[in-house]
Amino acid sequence: MQRFLMIMSQGFVFVLMPLSVQALDLFATNINNTDRVAFREVIRNTGANVIREAGEDNWFDVYDLSATFKQSKRFFVGYDKATGRFAFAEHQLPYDYFSTMFLRLQAKYGEAKKIFGQFESDLKYSWVVDGITIELQQQWAKNHTRLSYIHPQNLQALQQAYDQFKATAFAESLKTDEPYY
Repeated sequence: MQRFLMIMSQGFVFVLMPLSVQALDLFATNINNTDRVAFREVIRNTGANVIREAGEDNWFDVYDLSATFKQSKRFFVGYDKATGRFAFAEHQLPYDYFSTMFLRLQAKYGEAKKIFGQFESDLKYSWVVDGITIELQQQWAKNHTRLSYIHPQNLQALQQAYDQFKATAFAESLKTDEPYY
């Protein structure tokens, strides 16, 4: 499906650029078909500063993208531990950047699905593109906007591995004087 960004000004409609919704790319990489090794390389090549990359006990990478995307406070990326496939990416953005991101996402992907939480401030907008769920949420309590890209199956695998890790760590802590974390 071919979509275009259109802007109205003084009674005229301007078509600015074609927008494709066939594949979802981050950093010019189809995140549906990437893995830990390839995507880390792509992220590093953007000029991102590595804060932490996941290892045995770390479950996601953390980057500072402010050199190339000044609005980004932090960028988190997680992968399925077993396969190394992309599971999620999340931008932590300034609180007041919500409207700008919403308009960009809506122009590119169309109308969003509204997901209501317990409180009015829990409102989240969601799009599904090429099997990836995109979520935009303004978190007033944390004073930031969160933009997430989620591969549902790979995120579920990551969460299951993490739950197993926690259960094993707890069981091991019962055998020793080491604190459970």
